[in-house]
Amino acid sequence: MTTTSPLNDERAVSRLRVDDDIVLASMPLRDGTDRAALSRFGDDVWDMAPAMFNMARKAFRTVDFGVIPCAAERLLAKEYIYAWMNERRADGEPRLRPVSGHTALATLRRFLDFVRSRIGKLDLANVDQDLIDAYATHHRARPITPGRVGVCLRPIVQLHRLAPYLTCGGITFTPWRGRPVYRATGQGTRCSENRTARIPEPVIGAMLRWALKYVEHLCDDIFTARAEADALNSRFAARSRARHTRPAVMLASWIDKRREEGRGIPVWERPLSIGGLTGRLSRGGRFDGEVINLKLLTMQCGLHLTTVHKDPALLSMVHDAVDELGFEVGGMDTPISPDPDTGRPWRERFDAISLAREERHLQTAAYIVCCYLTGMRDGEVQSLRSGCLKRNLDRDGRTERLAIEGVTWKDRGARGEQVEWITIEAAVQAIRVAERLSERFRRNAGTERLWLALDDRETNNAETPILIAKKINQFREHLDERYGADDSPVIPRVGEDVWRFNTRQFRRTLAWYIANRPFGVVAGKIQYKHASVAMFNGYAGSSASGFRQEVEQELALGQLDDIIDYFENHRRGHGPGGPAGKRVGVELERVGRELGPLPGQLADRKRLKAMLAHLARTLHVGYLNDCFFDPLTALCLRESEKPSASVPVLSRCAPDRCPNACLVERHLPPWEASIAQAEDLLVDKRLSPLQREALRLDNDRKRRLIAPLKERTS
Repeated sequence: MTTTSPLNDERAVSRLRVDDDIVLASMPLRDGTDRAALSRFGDDVWDMAPAMFNMARKAFRTVDFGVIPCAAERLLAKEYIYAWMNERRADGEPRLRPVSGHTALATLRRFLDFVRSRIGKLDLANVDQDLIDAYATHHRARPITPGRVGVCLRPIVQLHRLAPYLTCGGITFTPWRGRPVYRATGQGTRCSENRTARIPEPVIGAMLRWALKYVEHLCDDIFTARAEADALNSRFAARSRARHTRPAVMLASWIDKRREEGRGIPVWERPLSIGGLTGRLSRGGRFDGEVINLKLLTMQCGLHLTTVHKDPALLSMVHDAVDELGFEVGGMDTPISPDPDTGRPWRERFDAISLAREERHLQTAAYIVCCYLTGMRDGEVQSLRSGCLKRNLDRDGRTERLAIEGVTWKDRGARGEQVEWITIEAAVQAIRVAERLSERFRRNAGTERLWLALDDRETNNAETPILIAKKINQFREHLDERYGADDSPVIPRVGEDVWRFNTRQFRRTLAWYIANRPFGVVAGKIQYKHASVAMFNGYAGSSASGFRQEVEQELALGQLDDIIDYFENHRRGHGPGGPAGKRVGVELERVGRELGPLPGQLADRKRLKAMLAHLARTLHVGYLNDCFFDPLTALCLRESEKPSASVPVLSRCAPDRCPNACLVERHLPPWEASIAQAEDLLVDKRLSPLQREALRLDNDRKRRLIAPLKERTS
């Protein structure tokens, strides 16, 4: 039996490892890795990057043991991480991935600190079941998810599993008698529901609408302005140092040109945000906070900045021109296109800083479009490389398929797997925009990675991902600041709060809408059904992706949410209409009697879901009606189709006659719009009597169908 020794500096020499042991001994390594340079057990900082293939993922590349002052505790941490990564146990527990090394060390240290605080010293021999129960209670009281609680408790189990590989002996008893952590700590069964927040429809609709506007319309001005800036820089760098024209003449010529064009003298768009001398001039200058963009002015003239700045006569000419011509924000020559929604220029002209800022916003917009309309995970998007777009013909030889080539990582091993995503034109356009934006930075960094930081001040490491979640929230702030108002933000609030985006939300939201609102339209133009048909012809429909499974999971969850809406509306007296309304109402009434909550009292949601699950499984939400599908009575099925049918054929739906059809208030708008359209047609005097009669009869049928709902809403 293994005994546990107290941790002290006398135990700081490993009985199991030597300092020269290679840390990544059992890990697959990236091509070109110098094995002689790999981290050794004796090092206090372990470099995990040689075994990390998904370099687009934001993760710690190193594990730093130097932050642990106690030598014995540092040895325990090293042996713990080393054994978890390299030792294969008979229980089949997977090895620790190098990408998770930093987190594993952090959770271990948190547990060891708790042990020290409870018993006064760090001695694993004194750890007992009561202590680890107290540790579990401590984490359950924190505002974190059950999954995160499990991560925090993982070191307890691992210190027992890895005890034979630890000099101190680890934890000798079996924590919670071998029961899984999530059960032993009162979490019940593992929750299959995705806990990632779903982006509300008004929020994702507005965000995607603006992202598409940037990608499809506003990008042209940004690229034109960048070409102008590059040409101006090249022309200025190549100018002759031997001046043949006096500076005053060159400046006067430039001012004359501005006067002829009806343009003012360029000023910085946001001088206070620039800081330095520009910020000081804005706060205390002579132009009410405006600061002349002298750098752009002199480059357009062909003069050096110091030539004008140090010559009072030239500065006086500039100031006189300001008094005469006024200001022009930005000052670059690229004209600004009209906003397709308002018909007015979508912004002021660019300066160098505002151009770089809009390039970053354009990159963020391209990411949003690509991520949301493909269903790709963040690591998959950020792993894309230049040239990833493919166009080829489908099996029929006529239909063009738009594909994105990349790598998927989840459950595909350390190296990932090369796959294709079949997608739609909007996502392809977003990739093209990202390629153009990153071209200069890819060349400088010596990489083909598509998503790089668009900042000349940053060192663009080919292995460093962009912090896209932060940029998405900055994009939202930019839209609200420039185009919204305090009482009317561009991206709607959720209650009183702004929505905080993260990358996981996009995939979960797309899966929910494809599953539960396939005929919904996002950003005013893209139908979820269209996106899903494209996706499920390719990678997203295959077993490698997991996206189809996520859609099916969201369908089941969405069906339960929708049937609970039916139940709660029924309790308020808003029962369903349509041919199936009576049948569904009877079933909802039966469930209500069994639950027996008082009016207005919220029934236990889990119990309610269990009692309504049989109805939820048959519910298919539609645009004109919902279907509680029963193949034996479905009018959309031919007799030969009924034995094997599991879903309705929506193209043959007869909402006013089928016993499975059900209507609620959200179905009213399309029916009312259809009635109004027919009434408009009846005004046409060219209609024949037969056509008029057909339209009237059809409108009467529609009115009868929705009459109960109309009476209720009125």
